[in-house]
Amino acid sequence: MVYVCDNCGALFSRASKQDHCPDCGKSLVRSANPVEQHEYASHMAELIRENCSDVPQFPNIVETEISILNCFAFKLPATALQVDSGMVVEITVEFGENAADQNDLTANVWARQENGIRMDFLVSLHLPARQKEPLREQLRRIFAALNENRTFQARLLNFVTAQMKHYD
Repeated sequence: MVYVCDNCGALFSRASKQDHCPDCGKSLVRSANPVEQHEYASHMAELIRENCSDVPQFPNIVETEISILNCFAFKLPATALQVDSGMVVEITVEFGENAADQNDLTANVWARQENGIRMDFLVSLHLPARQKEPLREQLRRIFAALNENRTFQARLLNFVTAQMKHYD
């Protein structure tokens, strides 16, 4: 959920309801309207691009366009998985604090063909939650965990292979 502070104008996101601004500490916090949510998502996407553009990511030959609003998404060509196809896969990662365990940052990873209708679940990641961790750092840790997760890579390859029957 995206919030705005009516005192200092800070825009921020939290998984649970917030009563106080993390910047100024005032209790003049409300849910962001659609325009403010779009502004927040655009600002976060730009920060992520600035901080991740020079760091190799899985796979390091692909540029990703990341959008964020308690999730991030990127596109990956099948050729990045050593599959000879023009298919492009959209990967969506939804993440947040585990409702059952506040010490757990959970990320659910989904895949679909570019502009496809049906999404397939690939894997769930569980990372240790960190108190007051900035959203940008959560994203970086999740993305790094995906880079190293062999289950994610294997299931993504299986997804692409299965979709090839209907794609080419």
